[in-house]
Amino acid sequence: MRYCLDTSALVGAWVRAYPIDVFPGLWAALDDLANRGTIVCPEEVREELSRKSDDLYAWVRERSGMVVPLDGDQMDGTREVLAAFPRLVGALAERNRADPFVIALARARGLTVVTEERGGTPERPRIPLVCAHFGVRSIGTLDFIRELGVRF
Repeated sequence: MRYCLDTSALVGAWVRAYPIDVFPGLWAALDDLANRGTIVCPEEVREELSRKSDDLYAWVRERSGMVVPLDGDQMDGTREVLAAFPRLVGALAERNRADPFVIALARARGLTVVTEERGGTPERPRIPLVCAHFGVRSIGTLDFIRELGVRF
């Protein structure tokens, strides 16, 4: 199975739940998965992370093979996502502008989305709601780790 990581999954793991100084084994496993192409993210996720220019951004930037360049399939998919859910980026555009790209990449390549977002409504759509609409599987970070079989 292959996965597309949302910004919230990376930030939540790095900052809150699984920091590299406490869970180096997880980040070593993620490094290996990134090198093998098992985990990816669209360029927009890297751009969101670049605003902080911190250690997480450096970690992602150093794994350039993990970052999928924007292509026609992603652009078409992003347009479809935003046509169906125009409020996905709306007022929070600076915080979640990568969301439609994450969903579009996962949809185009048959990937599972990993996100810390939950739920959503048509008025306030979130990644899981939009993924369900388009038939894209989405899971949280802990479920992702369990599926990988990483143990500490």
